[in-house]
Amino acid sequence: MNWINKAMVFIVVIAAAFFLTGCPPEDGGPGLGDPYIGGAVGLNTYLIEGMPPPMIHDSGNFPFGIGIALENLGETDVGPSTECPYVLVRLEGINPEQFGVTDQDIEAMLDVPLRGAKRNFDGSIFPGEITVVAFDGLNYLPDIHGNTQFTIRAVVCYDYETLSTTTICIKDDVLENIQDTSICTLSGEKLPQNSGGPLQVTSVVQNGMAKNKIQVNFVIEHVGIGEFFGIPQSGDPEERCSFSIRNFNKYYVDVEVEPLVDSGMHIECSRFSGSNKGRIRLYQGAPTTVTCTIIRDRGSQHRIYQDLLNIKLRYRYGQFIETGIIVQDVTN
Repeated sequence: MNWINKAMVFIVVIAAAFFLTGCPPEDGGPGLGDPYIGGAVGLNTYLIEGMPPPMIHDSGNFPFGIGIALENLGETDVGPSTECPYVLVRLEGINPEQFGVTDQDIEAMLDVPLRGAKRNFDGSIFPGEITVVAFDGLNYLPDIHGNTQFTIRAVVCYDYETLSTTTICIKDDVLENIQDTSICTLSGEKLPQNSGGPLQVTSVVQNGMAKNKIQVNFVIEHVGIGEFFGIPQSGDPEERCSFSIRNFNKYYVDVEVEPLVDSGMHIECSRFSGSNKGRIRLYQGAPTTVTCTIIRDRGSQHRIYQDLLNIKLRYRYGQFIETGIIVQDVTN
């Protein structure tokens, strides 16, 4: 196995950057006032053309390789020296011994950072980086009788993060000013904005609760094509994104509701035993609601203003791509 240098795709990435930089967003894209690029994908994966070839020969007569491209379409940096260092690529569906390699030869950890897409201050977009992992030295050794076909699966297992930002309404005297909508509306549905990633906050509803309390309900939803898992904590066994129904680490996500800028306010969430962060499980991956309370600790200053509610989701994500390969019987 070896990582093909990003120079292979450097020209493509630079060309895309020049094309996108300085260009206004097209219809349907993020506006200048939107905080994120968005999208439902973290890492996009695809096979390099010809790796593997559609047909090979038996009896060790056709050495070949398998190449998987990783493109960071989301907005979180991954790989070494980032907050999401775990990125594992492995091959499944083949017996490595039959292909002249070992178990260690058909898996690899990303050993270079892969930067996510970024928005410039003027709304232009810098695309995320691309790299390629290649599994070389494969060669089907058995002498078969008649052609046969295998399905090869490439699994990518990686840590990722989604940031969600919602503009909410803050009123010091919640009950006194509940009908005042001159600056902002205290009660009702708000519009969450998400960075690119397969787990997102898809709904935020705010309501007055008491004189100094505001309730916020938000929904965490899986919008990607793979499956998600809890990031192993200290002492936990390694999570390699096993898709088995017996994997009880499925559907966990770490959630942090970041404190507001106002030091006179704090946030408590019932699912997290009164803390502003914790781990929850989305039952069978279904959308799940988290309820938090914004509490005013300081004395009332009769403020009415808008603030940003920032929510961070952290998780391990697994996805795979498959391709068929025909082994031809070329020996008598």
